[in-house]
Amino acid sequence: MAYASPSPEWAQFLATDIDRNGEVSAMEMQQMLAVAGLVFSLQTVMKLITLHSHRELGTLDFGEFQNVQSFLQNIQASFQYFDQTRTGRLNKSEVLAALRHAGFGHVDQGAVKSSCQAFDPDRTNALSLDQYIAMTLFLLSAKRAFDAFDATQPGSGRITLDFNQFVYAASKTR
Repeated sequence: MAYASPSPEWAQFLATDIDRNGEVSAMEMQQMLAVAGLVFSLQTVMKLITLHSHRELGTLDFGEFQNVQSFLQNIQASFQYFDQTRTGRLNKSEVLAALRHAGFGHVDQGAVKSSCQAFDPDRTNALSLDQYIAMTLFLLSAKRAFDAFDATQPGSGRITLDFNQFVYAASKTR
């Protein structure tokens, strides 16, 4: 009787799930990403998990792990496509084009400039792949937080917050 070999995705999930509990923790994910050349803080890895897991456990099951893998593959392909200078870094105009392509067309140049500065600690005026991914995760989180307060006038593009609401919304972007 022949057994089918596991899918490459399942094999990668098992390789990442070091403690064999059937879920991938932030530390396990961080290690797997580092092996792949993507060095992220634990905070950024948690943001990646939070955005792709609806169970709010801080871990990924196999389906969520596949969603993260798909997200990372898509963002890497987009990064490579928009890296017109082939430097392995996106300058501000390339970042703006990539963000528009990713559905952030409503984000103006000033906001992009500010975001780029926040995620460019070495001040090169260009983002590496890991910096671009971290910035994209921030923008996705910011959009979710904004949308949570935009419920009274959906799509208006404006919200009013008191200080406590602002702190809540800001904490959701970290």
